[in-house]
Amino acid sequence: MNPHAHPTFPNESARLYAAHQDEPAYWPDIASEVDRPEETLADTLGTTPAVALKVMALVESEVRKSQSLLLGRAVGLLLETNNLPVMAHAIAFAAGLDQLNGKRSQAQVARELGVTRALVSHYVIGVRDVLSGKANAFDNTKFRKANSSRKTFKEKAISPFLAAKRAAIERRKNQTNTTTTTTCN
Repeated sequence: MNPHAHPTFPNESARLYAAHQDEPAYWPDIASEVDRPEETLADTLGTTPAVALKVMALVESEVRKSQSLLLGRAVGLLLETNNLPVMAHAIAFAAGLDQLNGKRSQAQVARELGVTRALVSHYVIGVRDVLSGKANAFDNTKFRKANSSRKTFKEKAISPFLAAKRAAIERRKNQTNTTTTTTCN
């Protein structure tokens, strides 16, 4: 072997060919083009292709079961709702499919349906909870906060400081109403 040959090229002719090209020579990974998916998985798992085939079949079966359960839950939501248009849009938002209908936001959908944005958001969060079982793996946060932020908002809602602040504001309103009432009499 030539001591001056480049170590990344398999032979001298490949090095000379690459040296005369504007770009480096590309050597495709032949194994990735010939290996079947189970062989690639077997290499990744450090097992035999037969075991990898069984793993692939098991995973495919579980994915199909999961998909059918999700579809069943979505159909159940549609059948139980009193507001079918809002529920249909909520399912689209929760699954991240809203752009297929050209909808830009929950507010836009609410305006088109003549309901509040809060109602649409309420349906989206409910759908997300039903479809996911409150698991973060199903969290689509394109048009809403992450599910993990619920804890923060709950803590803020029950914070002693904020409760005292709300009470002070309420007392102030009551004092203003009492003062207004007594001066008007």
